[in-house]
Amino acid sequence: MFKKIMLLVLVITVSACSTLKNLMKDNIKKPEITYAYVSIGELTRDKIELKTTFSIANKNSFTIPIDNISYEFSVNQKTMVNGETDRVGDLPANESKDVTLGIDLTQDTLASIKDVLFKEEKIEYVIKGEVEVMGFTFPFEKASTIFKPAVSLEKLEIQKASFKKIDMVINLKVNNKNDFSLPLDMLSYSVSSGDNQLVAGNLKDQTIKQGTNQIQIPLSINPSQLFSSVYSLLKNPELPLSFDFSSGVFSGSVQKTLNLESLMGSSNNDESPNKNIGDMLQGFFN
Repeated sequence: MFKKIMLLVLVITVSACSTLKNLMKDNIKKPEITYAYVSIGELTRDKIELKTTFSIANKNSFTIPIDNISYEFSVNQKTMVNGETDRVGDLPANESKDVTLGIDLTQDTLASIKDVLFKEEKIEYVIKGEVEVMGFTFPFEKASTIFKPAVSLEKLEIQKASFKKIDMVINLKVNNKNDFSLPLDMLSYSVSSGDNQLVAGNLKDQTIKQGTNQIQIPLSINPSQLFSSVYSLLKNPELPLSFDFSSGVFSGSVQKTLNLESLMGSSNNDESPNKNIGDMLQGFFN
């Protein structure tokens, strides 16, 4: 008899809890979860931090606790990263709060993403998950696109030129179609002629904003490293150069040919070819 009574009490309790839970859910207005913006946080050779911000609005007349947020980041319907935040905190009545998900894309993930990005020049991605409020879960989802920035050599300015040193400024044009800025503290560049690398370096503290950007790279090359090539080109003084650029999200290569004779300012019409060549040789050995 006692067991039957306890069983009856348990059934009533469970039923009451279920009824109460349903009653609570029916009387809690679903939080409005809207996509705000996405940005790039930490950016290194080993990791890109994708910071996605959502706005959570409490439409209730009372404070609700935001327990946690679970999320999943997928590319081409393949899950790359998933995780869960700590407790977000209380959200006052009729107020909204921005919540940022820091999604770390590490080497393995980046390798897969880069393969798609460099091949198709864009990536379709989805961030979805659930917000937990008072034991109830409310889903959210945002689909968007990451575009590979397009880089091109807009202009090459020669500041000063001799056979020992050519000072120049490379003007890059970078078109960023994404709806977020890109920090470029890992942009690498190099200049080579044939198999000979003339200079290499890295750009730091650069930011690629939305739309068209201009980046200037001042550098110097030493043509004397190519003595045999320069000597063989004296009668046809053209120096082929290859400019290579690479970062975590884009790469590019541009070819340019410099006319060394015109750079030395010795291509006047009233001067003979022999005098031009002599001036060039003199400038090289000085």
